[in-house]
Amino acid sequence: MFTVTKFDRFARNMAEANDILTGLSGRGVLFGLGASVYDWNDPFGRLFLQTLAMVAEFEANIGHRRTREGMALAKKNGKLKGKQPKLPEPARRSIRRRYAEGEVSLADLATEYSVGRSTIHRIIHGAPENPR
Repeated sequence: MFTVTKFDRFARNMAEANDILTGLSGRGVLFGLGASVYDWNDPFGRLFLQTLAMVAEFEANIGHRRTREGMALAKKNGKLKGKQPKLPEPARRSIRRRYAEGEVSLADLATEYSVGRSTIHRIIHGAPENPR
């Protein structure tokens, strides 16, 4: 028996749920949801599980839609700015200057600013972290 506690965590959409449940049934595995057991080969069990899959997919789609609408509104209001730089611009200028003058190594700068070497490397050799 294969048991899940929440159907919406079992599959992302109806097609995926159908494929998984058909595969389980083909191997003789029963499907449990919470404390109940459903037989994919039983017409009522199949109808019930397909209905749950349909509702779970609908809820996921509504959540995705709300997220996209919220992000669009935040972007419109200037609140969605993306990932912020790990270090402020004055620190980035100092890092570029000190490295160019040969004062310190990448590793020393990473230790001093408590960031990874890749962050220091991007500051020195790459494009600005968050151009505006």
